This record gives sequence, structure tokens and C-alpha cells, in this order.
Amino acid sequence: MNVRSDMPEDALEVVIARLDKAMGRVEDVARSMRNRVHKAEAAAIEARDADVDRANLAEALDQARGREAALQEAAQMASDTLDVAIADLRDLMAEEA
Repeated sequence: MNVRSDMPEDALEVVIARLDKAMGRVEDVARSMRNRVHKAEAAAIEARDADVDRANLAEALDQARGREAALQEAAQMASDTLDVAIADLRDLMAEEA
């Protein structure tokens, strides 16, 4: 700091007070910016976690759809087999009657 020796004591105190006040404002802005950065980081982590959850849910859904397709195919085969068995039973009953 470059202080003039011919500056009156009270003027120096005024300058120091102004500098102190300015430094206080700088610290307030820095604190505010740190808080905003922390909030942004938390939001980014939350978004990342949501993306991971979405990816896991999408994978689980794909697996469930695959199982559903296999179950539908098995159900159709069972239904077709039952239809054939019922038809065979009806034919047998008709022959015996």
C-alpha cells in the first residue's frame, strides 16, 4: 500500500475504512459465489444420479419386456396345445357315442 506521509491521520483512517468496507463486500461476493458453486455441484450430482436411475430403470424395463415376450410365447403354445387336446377329446367322445 502506498501511503503518502503528508496525508492527515483522519484521512488515512477514512481510506482504511473504505478499503475495509470494500474488502467486506468482496468477501460477501466470494461467499455467495461459493454457495452458488456448492448448490450447482449438488444439482449436478442429483442430475447424474437421476440419469443412472433412469438407465437402470430402462434396463430393467427391457429385461421385463423380454420376459413378457417369452411368457406370451409360452402361453400361446400352452393354449394351442390345449386346443389340440380338447379337439382330440371331442373326437374321441364323438367316436364313442
